[in-house]
Amino acid sequence: MGIRHLRALLEISKAGSFQAAAERMGLTHSAVSMQMKALEEELQTELFDRSRRPPDLNPTGLRLLEKAQEIINLYDSLAEAGSNQDDLSGLLRLGAIPSATTSFLPEALARLGQKHPRLQIRLESGLSTELTRELLQGKFDCIIITQAQRLDDALKPTLLREERLVVIAQKNKANEKIAKTKDGDITLLDHLPFVRFNHLTGVGRIIEHHLRTRGANLREIMELDSLEAIQRMVAKGLGAAIIPESSLTENSDLLVRPFGSPPVTRKVSLVEKHRGQRPDLTRALAEILKDALVTNP
Repeated sequence: MGIRHLRALLEISKAGSFQAAAERMGLTHSAVSMQMKALEEELQTELFDRSRRPPDLNPTGLRLLEKAQEIINLYDSLAEAGSNQDDLSGLLRLGAIPSATTSFLPEALARLGQKHPRLQIRLESGLSTELTRELLQGKFDCIIITQAQRLDDALKPTLLREERLVVIAQKNKANEKIAKTKDGDITLLDHLPFVRFNHLTGVGRIIEHHLRTRGANLREIMELDSLEAIQRMVAKGLGAAIIPESSLTENSDLLVRPFGSPPVTRKVSLVEKHRGQRPDLTRALAEILKDALVTNP
């Protein structure tokens, strides 16, 4: 049994079929099938239900997945054993929410690469809930998420930033007049169609909670994943929205008012396992992130 057999097993689980996994790995369908057949022969058990098309992992295969991920994690961390704090090496698997990848994260990763040129970063973007689940499953070494609720006891957060949420609307005299009134933020949202940021995201859940608390009467017309798209829709007069303040682009057509008094905030945290495979790498990333946020908030 080689590490490539276990990687192929994980790819099949992620991709959903032998063919899709083969395409992702740059192999032929028959090569992947032969790897799985060899793995089954060595383990002397079937890992797939081949009565279904495409074949699905059976209960034995599903149990093997977790062990396979642990073995791959250890294998990928071998390079780290020979590195020191001033010259880190190895692979850091990082998950991050989209708003981080379009704001402070590129600068931080560039600095990390300059400081530790032998360090490799594998980055994937996703929602906070998905990233947290995949961190617990061993897919990532650490994640950057909106910390919207209590974390699993196995996880350790490091706060990176706490930022205000703001209500945005098209800048015009009518909206400016509404915004100046008492509870002008909610009045704007009640007055205009609501362009919602994906309610499944961490910040989306925070927004939803505070809207319910304040009894907002909304006419929802859109739900989007892109903060940039939301701002462009709002700037064209299509409605009002709530977004993190750090996500604001330079747009003179937007009216911006804090959401709530005192303003509602969201916490963006770097999260890892208490017993993670790469504490030196995650510590180095946390230090770079904090420094990047101080110099470029």
